[in-house]
Amino acid sequence: MSNEPPFKLKRLYPRRRISLPCWVSWREHQLLGKTLDVSYSGLGVVLPEAVNMNGVETSIMIPEGILVWAHPVYRREENESHRVGYRIDRIERGEERWRELCYIPQW
Repeated sequence: MSNEPPFKLKRLYPRRRISLPCWVSWREHQLLGKTLDVSYSGLGVVLPEAVNMNGVETSIMIPEGILVWAHPVYRREENESHRVGYRIDRIERGEERWRELCYIPQW
């Protein structure tokens, strides 16, 4: 009998689906968005309008005191909304809470 888990995850850090408001800020801009999924290395956000922030470091503030800095890695239109995927650069505040938010139990 092998010691492998009963299933394999497709990602090193699987995404956890959530629905939380967030403030997305870059340069002189700030938008209220909605966080759709999180992982230890990234997050997906839906914004109310199309934005051009290619390669721009962005701060994302999530409730409960979490502040992360990230870079956008993709943008896509989804049902009249604008989804942006971010790669986390650093967690400035709320690292313990961020880890709790991203945790996915593996049985």
